[in-house]
Amino acid sequence: MKIIRIVISLIFSLFLFISCAHAYTAYPQQAASQTQPSAITVLKQGIEQLTGYLGSRNNPGAQPLQVFVEQKIAPLFDFNYMAKWVAGPRAYYMNPQQQAAMEQKLRQLFLAAMVKKLQDYRHGRVRFLRPEQNPRTGEVTLRLLAYQQNNPYPQRLSFRMYPGRQGWKVFDVSANGQSALAYYRTQFALEARQQARPAYR
Repeated sequence: MKIIRIVISLIFSLFLFISCAHAYTAYPQQAASQTQPSAITVLKQGIEQLTGYLGSRNNPGAQPLQVFVEQKIAPLFDFNYMAKWVAGPRAYYMNPQQQAAMEQKLRQLFLAAMVKKLQDYRHGRVRFLRPEQNPRTGEVTLRLLAYQQNNPYPQRLSFRMYPGRQGWKVFDVSANGQSALAYYRTQFALEARQQARPAYR
């Protein structure tokens, strides 16, 4: 009987864990509207704006890169969902102020890293690959090859998008197979453990 109670307790604990996991990883998706642009259209427009800017950013009167990224590129991303995913199980226990601070910190880190990467980017061409869609969630993964001038080897980029209330939103970017969300989740988890570790004298 003791073994049966232990097994039941483990099953119940696993059920609670799965329920909590879905609570902080589910993005606010909805069915894509017929009047909304498709995911590939939204991403292509954003990439075309970006490559167009990078090709002319040295012209007189061009916007600073930081301003362009904040105004034109940042709205393509759902930083609210991204912050919840990065926080992991801790997101379930955060109050609204802590969630907002987490989102703002992730947004700043993500956009700063993007600006730093783009500063060294040499304008080239982009080749879009065949998109993949998850029939259960509606999520779309868009892959592309980014070529730079004087470099025959392209960078492989992957964008994961979902149909949200305000159109298609990007919630993760991978470069050569490395996920940005997975990276930040690991970094924030290490930071949280270091802060929780007691100080010894």
